Amino acid sequence: MSPRVRLTLWGLAAAMFAATLANMLVPGVLPAFASATGISMSAIGRSSAVFGIVYAVAAPLLALAVRRVPPYRVLLVALPASALAVLGVAIAGSVPALFAARAVQAVAVAGVVPMCTVHAGTIVAPLLRSKALSVSFSGMVLSSLVGAPLGNALGGLIGARQVFWVAAAATLLAFGLLVALAPWQAQLRSAAAPPGGLAGAGPVTAGASAAVAVLVAVLLTAMLEGVATSSLNTFVSPYLTATTGARGTVLSALLLCYGVAGLVGNALLGAVADRLGPARVLVAVTSAAALGVAALRLATSPGWAAVLLLTWGFCSWAINPPLQALLIANAGRHVRLAVAANSSVIFTGSSIGAGVAAAQVDAGGLLTLPLTAGAAFAASAVAALVAWWLSARRGS
Repeated sequence: MSPRVRLTLWGLAAAMFAATLANMLVPGVLPAFASATGISMSAIGRSSAVFGIVYAVAAPLLALAVRRVPPYRVLLVALPASALAVLGVAIAGSVPALFAARAVQAVAVAGVVPMCTVHAGTIVAPLLRSKALSVSFSGMVLSSLVGAPLGNALGGLIGARQVFWVAAAATLLAFGLLVALAPWQAQLRSAAAPPGGLAGAGPVTAGASAAVAVLVAVLLTAMLEGVATSSLNTFVSPYLTATTGARGTVLSALLLCYGVAGLVGNALLGAVADRLGPARVLVAVTSAAALGVAALRLATSPGWAAVLLLTWGFCSWAINPPLQALLIANAGRHVRLAVAANSSVIFTGSSIGAGVAAAQVDAGGLLTLPLTAGAAFAASAVAALVAWWLSARRGS
């Protein structure tokens, strides 16, 4: 990779980080935000479901609406819009206002995450795609690393509302960085594109139905992973307090375990997927995630919880590079729409997971959330196994 490609990938990572930070802050700031606003924790949890539903609808619609606009240009509009929406979350004083702000935020983020992925995949050669995607996705992984512990720590220092002001400022900084990198983006795309089209935009003619079957299995894997992660992550702070007694610094350290391991899993699995094959790696990490998350139900001390949170974080974020590589390899000319559909189904799953978890908490089932998440991860592993089988038959 040239220095400009590397710098661009890290700029995309910064955009991913900033755009997703506010969403990642919610689990850590949940109790403090409920206290500051008078909005119940379950209602705040349901706002994550609203975010997911709106994102799921907006991502493919935006991909179609801006299909003739360069992805990088879309990013330059979506990032400042995301910052304004996060400010709306910060000042929300009622459930309707919070839901409205989260909905607008979802539309803006739907213009950031898929476009970062598409741009990252089209400025490198196909053999470097998993690695490039792991770099760009490291921003989202980093936001998951710092989001919950930062929300928990800053909520007590500067106030729950002010935590979201920090997220808005980070988004504007990422916007400034992408503006600075904009002049050479068209050149990078042209250099990576083979004769006759963009990188990754090969024809889908022979074996089109087989490719569609692989895509369906991959998208189902992504959706179920979203259900699994969101169903536990939305209420992970009160869950850990209830089962391990962790509060304050100890709770922040536990929340940090998930993100640190995720950063490692995302970084390592990009290269591993390029060597061993993305489908095989996808089956392995979804299966391991199912075991690790379900076992969290048995952890009654911060030490054991830390081990299992490390396992969960590593596997959960290790899913993304092989999943995205499989998606792009089978999408043909419809890369942008496939990536948007993937983002859509992930957030559909996240919405379902948050909604199920909120209902479970309302019914007094906080302590069984790891079992719900583990079951969803197991279903995701089955879907990944189907994707592996179909891709092996297709030879992709």
